[in-house]
Amino acid sequence: MPFLIGRFMRKRNLLLFIILMLFPVLVFAKNDIYSKNADIYINKDGSANVTETWDVKGQDGTEWYIPLTNLGQSEILNYTVSMDGKDLRFKSWNIDESISQKAGYYGINYVNNGMELCFGKTDYKRHTFVIKYTITNFVFTTSDADVISWRIFEYQNSSTNWENFTVNIKSFYSFPDTLDVWGYGYKGYAYVKDGMIQMSNEGDMGTNYVVLQAKFPKGTFENLVTYSQFETFDDVKDMNDEGKFDYDYDLDNEYSNLSTLGKIWYIIKNIISTVFPFALFVWIAVMCTKPEFGYKDNKKIDKNNTPMFRDIPCNKDIYYANTLIYLNKFGYKEGNIIGAIILKWIKEDKVRYIKRNDGTRKEESVLDLTSKPEFTEKVEQELFDIMYKASEDGYLESKELEKYCRNHYSKFFSIFTRQVNDKINSLEAEGKIYKKINKKDTKAKKIMDESIYEDSQRLFGLKLFFNEFAKMDTKETLEVKIWDEYLMFAYLFGMADKVSKQLKNLYPEYIEQELERNNLDLNTLVLINSMTTRSVNAASAARSAAQSYSSGGGGFSSGGGGGGSFGGGGSSGGGGSR
Repeated sequence: MPFLIGRFMRKRNLLLFIILMLFPVLVFAKNDIYSKNADIYINKDGSANVTETWDVKGQDGTEWYIPLTNLGQSEILNYTVSMDGKDLRFKSWNIDESISQKAGYYGINYVNNGMELCFGKTDYKRHTFVIKYTITNFVFTTSDADVISWRIFEYQNSSTNWENFTVNIKSFYSFPDTLDVWGYGYKGYAYVKDGMIQMSNEGDMGTNYVVLQAKFPKGTFENLVTYSQFETFDDVKDMNDEGKFDYDYDLDNEYSNLSTLGKIWYIIKNIISTVFPFALFVWIAVMCTKPEFGYKDNKKIDKNNTPMFRDIPCNKDIYYANTLIYLNKFGYKEGNIIGAIILKWIKEDKVRYIKRNDGTRKEESVLDLTSKPEFTEKVEQELFDIMYKASEDGYLESKELEKYCRNHYSKFFSIFTRQVNDKINSLEAEGKIYKKINKKDTKAKKIMDESIYEDSQRLFGLKLFFNEFAKMDTKETLEVKIWDEYLMFAYLFGMADKVSKQLKNLYPEYIEQELERNNLDLNTLVLINSMTTRSVNAASAARSAAQSYSSGGGGFSSGGGGGGSFGGGGSSGGGGSR
């Protein structure tokens, strides 16, 4: 009995300990930094003009602050702050003053080895702060290079949530793509594009920080300072490399789906693409890589002789149709299905576009997500969750989703890849896709059955019909009342814009009536097209930019490290809010 009582007491004490550890998390609200953006211009003398933009919402405390310690030979000059476009006033700073005493003011809290740039919280609503200052000697020199090694953003203290950041750095000349840049302290990207250094994160920042290291040719800048601990650039890099680690990056959904031989050719293509024409590698990859899926007897969809199909194929299942577009290589793109899903939601009255004016801008259309509907399809729930998070308040602007997709493109694209993979697994479970037994059956690894062939043929016939319809200049007798369903399939092929415009041209009165019956109008279609196109393009551009550069000339950042950098620090355990 004493043994049992002892065990019970130990378990109870452990439970009590866990509760006490969680108690601060449950009680104290977090301050939110939705994004920090830094635009930096480097002058010929190596000084830098910095403009930081903070999108924040306070929950407690009295001020926001930027720690700038370990400044070396740098000074901070010309410090100003504005909130929501209105300039704040400078005063001698006392961190112990109340929120009302700090409201409308900014100042400097001097600490050991540096300072903290502070600005008051007027209230606990969402605000945009713009902080400007100049850093002297932002660039220094070694015996073999001009160097930047600066902690641009410090980690945030435990009272602050930090989601995203971007950094754009320009100078008096356009940076070449070959400029060596590195990022430390976060998961994300650091590379040169369009003549500037660009940095951004993937996923929430948490307690990460942002260090930039850049190596310029010796003599790029003038009158630079030196540091005795950094004789050469390698001295700087060695110190920054201490404690660093590499993150796992989802490089490319397409890459992950290739066979082993396909992956080999993918790597070779990127390494020696400057030596051989790109088309040669594509041809070799196609010739040497066995397809994953095919039809028995190597039968193919005859794209030249397939008849047009004017009905809705695939039992009107957009997810099945989207998977067939992928399997048959009918022009599949990961993001095409988004427009079809949003159109489906609007038809089902789960979301809607509304006009909104928040008092600071002109009236605009936003996607109202506030009903928080339930979904049976996993991909729909995942997409909705992403859209709601991007909106932050349940009213999604196109630019908000675009920004989210740019910063989280792997997460964004992965939900559509999973949708296709899940559907393929389902077809395999139904026996409609199966492994070949006889090598003579097909060149592919897996066989798609006759029902998939017939559905695919009708689906391609519908694509041909959309192509023909987009070129019509006269009306024909058509099933106009099912055009809302046609449009969903047009989105899958990336043709919704052309099809919707032609509908408006040929059947304006009838289409408006039918769209209204389904909670739609022509303007809604334009908004869906714009939102999906901008978001997919932003995600694609971010993925392409990050993958176009390799380590030491830009590319993916490393976690940890950055110990050889100047700036950053702080007296209160990181920066952010207090």
